[in-house]
Amino acid sequence: MKITQIEIFHVHRRPKSGQRPILVKISTDEEGLYGIGEAGMAYGAGGSAAVGAIKDFGELILGRDPFDTEAIWEHLFKKTFWGQGGGTAIFSAISALDIALWDIKGKFLNVPVYKLLGGKTNKKLRTYASQLQFGWGPVRGARGPKEEYAAEAENALKDGYDAIKIDVLAHDRNGKNIDKLEGPLPYALIELGKERVEIIRKTVGPYVDIIIENHANTDLVSAIQFAKSIEEYNIFFYEEINTPLNTELLRHAKQKINIPIASGERIYSRWGYTPYFKDRSIDVIQPDLGSCGGFSEFKKIADTAHTYEISVQAHVAGTGVAEAAALHAETSIPNFCIHEHHQKTLLPEYQELCKYNYQPVNGYFIVPELPGIGQDITETVYKKSDYTVIKA
Repeated sequence: MKITQIEIFHVHRRPKSGQRPILVKISTDEEGLYGIGEAGMAYGAGGSAAVGAIKDFGELILGRDPFDTEAIWEHLFKKTFWGQGGGTAIFSAISALDIALWDIKGKFLNVPVYKLLGGKTNKKLRTYASQLQFGWGPVRGARGPKEEYAAEAENALKDGYDAIKIDVLAHDRNGKNIDKLEGPLPYALIELGKERVEIIRKTVGPYVDIIIENHANTDLVSAIQFAKSIEEYNIFFYEEINTPLNTELLRHAKQKINIPIASGERIYSRWGYTPYFKDRSIDVIQPDLGSCGGFSEFKKIADTAHTYEISVQAHVAGTGVAEAAALHAETSIPNFCIHEHHQKTLLPEYQELCKYNYQPVNGYFIVPELPGIGQDITETVYKKSDYTVIKA
């Protein structure tokens, strides 16, 4: 079997989220056999770099056996020169292609990918409602008054969740972005975030887990300062509290914060995670299947984390392709913590891109049992994307 064609879809900007998913389809010389993957660069700026990297890397794997995922991964890492430089675009390109190759393997063998990763360690996956500062439902928009935060938490509870995640420092009381969260925080900003956490805790009660997300907009000083103000509310974990670029900083923060620390969506490959493992500065790592290196690398990262007694939650902020891939990866590992279900997955503009609309039931996911990752793209992707095709 050989890889014969690679299609790249840079989806046109989604009007509600303002984001541009990047999807790939790898076809083979086996009639009708193809795999689907996704790069983790839909949000923020720079996605076009991942598209270019996928194109260049795709040309290098034409004619290869799609089952040779380990050899292909190593070739893209070692023989492209810039592969060993790493970074978001490089590893997002490798990830998208790797996910699609594992999808092909599962389909050819007529088994779900999780069986190829070692089988089910977790029969069902506890799930949290993610990014409630944008609301929880099919309408997306920044929330401002604390009462709106309480209402969105209630909406998630009505959907069966017993865990939620929210960035309480992203927006002011009018729903406008807060620009500066570094250094000592003014008392007014600390109180803004604290009052939101307080009303959420009062609304959901003591047995719903609350995750606080900072998106690395805080730094060492402000992250510690804010953590002290909310420790009393029994926070499940405290996420991306500072930049991942200086690994020593998180070790200093962890020594002063009495909340479990999570991070990882902007940490790539086992090499990127190594200093955090050595410092034991992250309690819950969050590698993204679409940017950490795909299935091949996620498994290595998770297994290494297990030796340091570190839990794993895949970061998921993409389409249903990214969602399905994460479910297979998380089902197979013993150190799974919780699954992220992003607010974007409730938006029609994201749901129209994938054949299957997987949603949790009463706060739990069960991995798809279809061959491969159990997901496919729709005709909408062809109609609403900048399209690149690479053929032998």
